[in-house]
Amino acid sequence: MLTFSSVKEAYRWAAERLGERGESAWFESELLLRSALGWDRTRFFTRMDEPMPKEAADRFQTWVMRAASGEPLQYLIGEQSFFGRSFRVDPSVLIPRPETEVLVERVLAEADQIFGRQPIRVVDIGTGSGAIAVTLACERPHWEVWAIDLSPEALATAQTNAEIHGVRNRIVWRQGDLLEPLSTSGKRAQVVISNPPYIPRDVIPTLEKRVRDFEPVLALDGGVDGLEIYRRIVRQLPAVLDEPALVALEVGAGQSDAVAAMLQQLPMDVRVDVTNDLAGIPRVVCSNIKKIRHDGD
Repeated sequence: MLTFSSVKEAYRWAAERLGERGESAWFESELLLRSALGWDRTRFFTRMDEPMPKEAADRFQTWVMRAASGEPLQYLIGEQSFFGRSFRVDPSVLIPRPETEVLVERVLAEADQIFGRQPIRVVDIGTGSGAIAVTLACERPHWEVWAIDLSPEALATAQTNAEIHGVRNRIVWRQGDLLEPLSTSGKRAQVVISNPPYIPRDVIPTLEKRVRDFEPVLALDGGVDGLEIYRRIVRQLPAVLDEPALVALEVGAGQSDAVAAMLQQLPMDVRVDVTNDLAGIPRVVCSNIKKIRHDGD
Protein backbone atom coordinates (compact mmCIF):
# COMPACT_ATOMS: atom_id res chain seq x y z
CA MET A 1 0.00 0.00 0.00
CA LEU A 2 1.10 3.56 -0.71
CA THR A 3 1.96 6.02 2.03
CA PHE A 4 0.54 9.52 1.63
CA SER A 5 2.19 12.55 3.21
CA SER A 6 -1.17 14.30 3.57
CA VAL A 7 -4.90 13.99 3.01
CA LYS A 8 -4.51 16.30 0.01
CA GLU A 9 -2.00 13.95 -1.61
CA ALA A 10 -4.38 11.01 -1.17
CA TYR A 11 -7.19 13.09 -2.67
CA ARG A 12 -5.14 13.92 -5.78
CA TRP A 13 -3.96 10.34 -6.19
CA ALA A 14 -7.53 9.04 -6.16
CA ALA A 15 -8.75 11.65 -8.63
CA GLU A 16 -6.01 10.54 -11.03
CA ARG A 17 -6.94 6.88 -10.59
CA LEU A 18 -10.61 7.66 -11.25
CA GLY A 19 -9.84 10.27 -13.90
CA GLU A 20 -11.73 8.50 -16.69
CA ARG A 21 -14.93 9.55 -14.94
CA GLY A 22 -14.19 13.23 -15.66
CA GLU A 23 -15.54 15.75 -13.18
CA SER A 24 -17.13 13.02 -11.10
CA ALA A 25 -13.63 11.69 -10.28
CA TRP A 26 -13.10 14.52 -7.79
CA PHE A 27 -16.52 14.04 -6.23
CA GLU A 28 -16.02 10.29 -5.91
CA SER A 29 -12.53 10.74 -4.50
CA GLU A 30 -13.85 13.15 -1.90
CA LEU A 31 -16.71 10.85 -0.90
CA LEU A 32 -14.45 7.81 -0.51
CA LEU A 33 -11.79 9.77 1.34
CA ARG A 34 -14.20 11.42 3.76
CA SER A 35 -15.84 8.04 4.42
CA ALA A 36 -12.47 6.41 5.08
CA LEU A 37 -11.54 9.20 7.48
CA GLY A 38 -14.99 9.63 9.03
CA TRP A 39 -14.88 13.37 8.30
CA ASP A 40 -17.61 15.79 7.24
CA ARG A 41 -17.02 18.24 4.36
CA THR A 42 -15.99 21.16 6.58
CA ARG A 43 -13.33 19.13 8.34
CA PHE A 44 -12.18 17.68 5.03
CA PHE A 45 -11.57 21.00 3.29
CA THR A 46 -10.04 22.72 6.30
CA ARG A 47 -7.65 19.92 7.30
CA MET A 48 -6.38 18.61 3.97
CA ASP A 49 -2.76 19.34 4.88
CA GLU A 50 -2.87 16.95 7.85
CA PRO A 51 -1.08 13.57 7.67
CA MET A 52 -3.13 10.68 6.29
CA PRO A 53 -3.62 8.00 9.00
CA LYS A 54 -2.30 4.61 7.82
CA GLU A 55 -5.44 2.60 8.61
CA ALA A 56 -7.64 5.09 6.75
CA ALA A 57 -5.11 5.24 3.88
CA ASP A 58 -5.14 1.45 3.43
CA ARG A 59 -8.96 1.33 3.49
CA PHE A 60 -9.14 4.27 1.08
CA GLN A 61 -6.74 2.72 -1.43
CA THR A 62 -8.69 -0.54 -1.46
CA TRP A 63 -11.94 1.34 -2.10
CA VAL A 64 -10.42 3.42 -4.90
CA MET A 65 -9.07 0.35 -6.69
CA ARG A 66 -12.45 -1.37 -6.41
CA ALA A 67 -14.22 1.78 -7.62
CA ALA A 68 -11.85 1.98 -10.58
CA SER A 69 -12.90 -1.55 -11.55
CA GLY A 70 -16.54 -0.46 -11.61
CA GLU A 71 -17.89 -1.33 -8.15
CA PRO A 72 -20.54 1.19 -7.00
CA LEU A 73 -19.33 3.67 -4.38
CA GLN A 74 -22.49 3.11 -2.36
CA TYR A 75 -21.62 -0.56 -1.84
CA LEU A 76 -18.04 0.35 -0.93
CA ILE A 77 -18.99 2.83 1.80
CA GLY A 78 -22.17 0.91 2.62
CA GLU A 79 -24.71 3.72 2.46
CA GLN A 80 -26.82 5.94 0.27
CA SER A 81 -28.88 9.03 1.05
CA PHE A 82 -32.61 8.95 0.34
CA PHE A 83 -35.23 11.52 1.30
CA GLY A 84 -32.79 13.18 3.68
CA ARG A 85 -31.88 9.96 5.52
CA SER A 86 -28.93 7.62 5.26
CA PHE A 87 -29.66 4.00 4.29
CA ARG A 88 -27.38 0.99 4.53
CA VAL A 89 -26.93 -0.71 1.16
CA ASP A 90 -25.17 -3.89 0.08
CA PRO A 91 -25.15 -6.06 -3.06
CA SER A 92 -28.41 -7.74 -2.00
CA VAL A 93 -30.38 -4.55 -2.67
CA LEU A 94 -30.80 -2.00 -5.43
CA ILE A 95 -29.15 1.34 -4.65
CA PRO A 96 -31.94 3.91 -4.03
CA ARG A 97 -32.17 6.49 -6.82
CA PRO A 98 -33.21 10.14 -6.60
CA GLU A 99 -36.10 9.54 -9.00
CA THR A 100 -37.70 7.20 -6.47
CA GLU A 101 -38.04 10.19 -4.15
CA VAL A 102 -40.57 11.50 -6.69
CA LEU A 103 -42.59 8.30 -6.13
CA VAL A 104 -42.55 8.79 -2.35
CA GLU A 105 -43.41 12.49 -2.59
CA ARG A 106 -46.36 11.72 -4.84
CA VAL A 107 -47.74 9.05 -2.49
CA LEU A 108 -47.40 11.25 0.58
CA ALA A 109 -49.23 14.13 -1.09
CA GLU A 110 -51.93 12.06 -2.80
CA ALA A 111 -52.65 9.85 0.22
CA ASP A 112 -52.96 12.89 2.49
CA GLN A 113 -55.51 14.36 0.09
CA ILE A 114 -57.55 11.15 -0.06
CA PHE A 115 -57.31 9.87 3.51
CA GLY A 116 -56.30 12.87 5.62
CA ARG A 117 -55.18 11.68 9.05
CA GLN A 118 -56.95 8.32 8.85
CA PRO A 119 -54.90 5.27 9.80
CA ILE A 120 -54.36 3.33 6.59
CA ARG A 121 -52.48 0.23 5.46
CA VAL A 122 -49.72 0.90 2.92
CA VAL A 123 -47.86 -1.89 1.11
CA ASP A 124 -44.39 -1.50 -0.40
CA ILE A 125 -43.83 -4.28 -2.96
CA GLY A 126 -40.19 -5.29 -3.43
CA THR A 127 -38.92 -3.19 -0.56
CA GLY A 128 -35.20 -3.85 -1.20
CA SER A 129 -33.20 -1.58 1.11
CA GLY A 130 -36.45 -0.48 2.72
CA ALA A 131 -35.93 3.10 1.53
CA ILE A 132 -39.59 3.53 0.57
CA ALA A 133 -41.16 1.65 3.48
CA VAL A 134 -38.91 3.22 6.13
CA THR A 135 -39.39 6.70 4.70
CA LEU A 136 -43.18 6.32 4.71
CA ALA A 137 -43.16 4.98 8.26
CA CYS A 138 -41.00 7.91 9.40
CA GLU A 139 -43.03 10.54 7.55
CA ARG A 140 -46.48 9.17 8.49
CA PRO A 141 -46.38 7.52 11.93
CA HIS A 142 -50.13 6.82 11.82
CA TRP A 143 -49.81 4.54 8.77
CA GLU A 144 -49.47 0.76 9.00
CA VAL A 145 -46.68 0.01 6.53
CA TRP A 146 -46.05 -3.44 5.08
CA ALA A 147 -42.69 -4.23 3.46
CA ILE A 148 -42.61 -7.26 1.15
CA ASP A 149 -39.66 -8.75 -0.70
CA LEU A 150 -38.87 -12.09 -2.28
CA SER A 151 -35.26 -11.91 -1.06
CA PRO A 152 -34.58 -12.73 2.62
CA GLU A 153 -31.23 -10.93 2.34
CA ALA A 154 -32.94 -7.77 1.13
CA LEU A 155 -35.47 -7.96 3.98
CA ALA A 156 -32.62 -8.25 6.47
CA THR A 157 -31.01 -5.10 5.06
CA ALA A 158 -34.35 -3.28 5.12
CA GLN A 159 -34.92 -4.27 8.75
CA THR A 160 -31.48 -2.93 9.65
CA ASN A 161 -32.41 0.40 8.09
CA ALA A 162 -35.73 0.44 9.90
CA GLU A 163 -33.91 -0.22 13.17
CA ILE A 164 -31.51 2.66 12.51
CA HIS A 165 -34.42 5.03 11.93
CA GLY A 166 -36.50 3.76 14.84
CA VAL A 167 -39.42 2.23 12.92
CA ARG A 168 -38.63 -1.50 12.74
CA ASN A 169 -41.46 -2.45 15.07
CA ARG A 170 -43.91 -0.26 13.18
CA ILE A 171 -43.44 -2.08 9.88
CA VAL A 172 -44.97 -5.46 9.03
CA TRP A 173 -42.27 -7.56 7.33
CA ARG A 174 -43.17 -10.33 4.90
CA GLN A 175 -41.06 -12.47 2.60
CA GLY A 176 -42.94 -13.43 -0.53
CA ASP A 177 -43.83 -12.76 -4.13
CA LEU A 178 -45.40 -9.36 -4.81
CA LEU A 179 -48.82 -9.05 -3.09
CA GLU A 180 -49.25 -12.73 -2.21
CA PRO A 181 -48.29 -12.31 1.48
CA LEU A 182 -51.04 -9.70 1.83
CA SER A 183 -53.72 -11.69 0.01
CA THR A 184 -52.96 -14.92 1.89
CA SER A 185 -53.28 -13.03 5.17
CA GLY A 186 -56.78 -11.90 4.23
CA LYS A 187 -55.78 -8.26 4.62
CA ARG A 188 -56.63 -5.36 2.34
CA ALA A 189 -54.68 -2.18 1.70
CA GLN A 190 -55.58 1.40 0.93
CA VAL A 191 -52.22 2.20 -0.72
CA VAL A 192 -49.92 0.05 -2.85
CA ILE A 193 -46.54 1.48 -3.85
CA SER A 194 -43.69 -0.13 -5.74
CA ASN A 195 -40.49 0.47 -7.66
CA PRO A 196 -40.45 -2.94 -9.34
CA PRO A 197 -37.87 -4.42 -11.73
CA TYR A 198 -38.50 -2.83 -15.12
CA ILE A 199 -35.41 -3.37 -17.30
CA PRO A 200 -36.10 -5.56 -20.37
CA ARG A 201 -34.08 -8.75 -19.97
CA ASP A 202 -32.03 -8.37 -23.15
CA VAL A 203 -31.09 -4.80 -22.17
CA ILE A 204 -29.45 -5.82 -18.89
CA PRO A 205 -26.13 -6.89 -20.54
CA THR A 206 -25.86 -3.41 -22.10
CA LEU A 207 -26.26 -1.49 -18.84
CA GLU A 208 -23.45 0.47 -17.22
CA LYS A 209 -20.94 -1.90 -15.59
CA ARG A 210 -21.72 -0.61 -12.10
CA VAL A 211 -25.35 -1.65 -12.52
CA ARG A 212 -24.96 -4.74 -14.69
CA ASP A 213 -22.20 -6.46 -12.73
CA PHE A 214 -22.95 -5.42 -9.16
CA GLU A 215 -26.61 -4.66 -8.50
CA PRO A 216 -28.99 -7.63 -7.95
CA VAL A 217 -30.52 -8.99 -11.17
CA LEU A 218 -33.69 -9.80 -9.20
CA ALA A 219 -34.22 -6.05 -8.74
CA LEU A 220 -33.53 -5.24 -12.41
CA ASP A 221 -35.09 -7.95 -14.58
CA GLY A 222 -38.55 -6.92 -15.75
CA GLY A 223 -39.00 -9.83 -18.14
CA VAL A 224 -38.85 -9.85 -21.93
CA ASP A 225 -40.35 -6.37 -22.39
CA GLY A 226 -39.70 -4.92 -18.94
CA LEU A 227 -43.42 -4.93 -18.10
CA GLU A 228 -43.94 -8.43 -16.71
CA ILE A 229 -43.90 -7.44 -13.03
CA TYR A 230 -46.43 -4.65 -13.65
CA ARG A 231 -48.80 -7.15 -15.26
CA ARG A 232 -48.52 -9.46 -12.29
CA ILE A 233 -49.05 -6.66 -9.77
CA VAL A 234 -52.12 -5.36 -11.62
CA ARG A 235 -53.62 -8.87 -11.78
CA GLN A 236 -53.27 -9.16 -7.99
CA LEU A 237 -54.66 -5.72 -7.10
CA PRO A 238 -58.43 -6.46 -7.10
CA ALA A 239 -57.98 -9.11 -4.41
CA VAL A 240 -56.22 -6.78 -1.96
CA LEU A 241 -57.38 -3.21 -2.54
CA ASP A 242 -59.83 -1.46 -0.29
CA GLU A 243 -61.89 1.44 -1.58
CA PRO A 244 -60.96 4.18 -2.02
CA ALA A 245 -57.39 3.22 -2.86
CA LEU A 246 -54.19 4.59 -4.30
CA VAL A 247 -51.68 2.68 -6.46
CA ALA A 248 -48.36 4.32 -7.36
CA LEU A 249 -45.72 2.63 -9.50
CA GLU A 250 -42.33 3.82 -10.64
CA VAL A 251 -41.68 3.04 -14.31
CA GLY A 252 -38.79 3.10 -16.73
CA ALA A 253 -38.39 5.53 -19.61
CA GLY A 254 -41.06 4.94 -22.24
CA GLN A 255 -43.17 2.63 -20.06
CA SER A 256 -45.70 5.05 -18.54
CA ASP A 257 -48.38 4.73 -21.24
CA ALA A 258 -48.36 0.92 -21.12
CA VAL A 259 -48.54 0.79 -17.31
CA ALA A 260 -51.26 3.46 -17.22
CA ALA A 261 -53.29 1.41 -19.70
CA MET A 262 -53.00 -1.67 -17.48
CA LEU A 263 -54.36 0.23 -14.48
CA GLN A 264 -57.17 1.78 -16.50
CA GLN A 265 -58.38 -1.70 -17.48
CA LEU A 266 -58.93 -2.72 -13.85
CA PRO A 267 -62.57 -3.47 -12.89
CA MET A 268 -62.60 -0.23 -10.90
CA ASP A 269 -63.44 3.43 -11.26
CA VAL A 270 -59.89 4.62 -11.86
CA ARG A 271 -58.26 7.98 -12.51
CA VAL A 272 -54.69 7.56 -13.74
CA ASP A 273 -52.05 10.25 -14.17
CA VAL A 274 -48.30 10.41 -14.63
CA THR A 275 -45.64 12.47 -12.84
CA ASN A 276 -42.28 13.34 -14.40
CA ASP A 277 -38.98 13.10 -12.58
CA LEU A 278 -36.52 16.00 -12.38
CA ALA A 279 -35.12 15.06 -15.79
CA GLY A 280 -38.58 15.39 -17.34
CA ILE A 281 -39.00 11.63 -17.83
CA PRO A 282 -42.48 10.22 -17.04
CA ARG A 283 -41.56 8.31 -13.91
CA VAL A 284 -44.55 7.69 -11.62
CA VAL A 285 -47.88 6.23 -12.72
CA CYS A 286 -50.46 6.96 -10.05
CA SER A 287 -54.03 5.63 -9.98
CA ASN A 288 -56.71 7.00 -7.69
CA ILE A 289 -59.34 4.29 -7.30
CA LYS A 290 -62.70 5.47 -5.97
CA LYS A 291 -64.75 2.31 -6.37
CA ILE A 292 -64.20 -1.34 -7.15
CA ARG A 293 -66.78 -2.54 -9.66
CA HIS A 294 -68.29 -5.90 -8.87
CA ASP A 295 -70.25 -8.17 -11.20
CA GLY A 296 -73.56 -6.53 -12.01
CA ASP A 297 -72.37 -2.96 -11.30
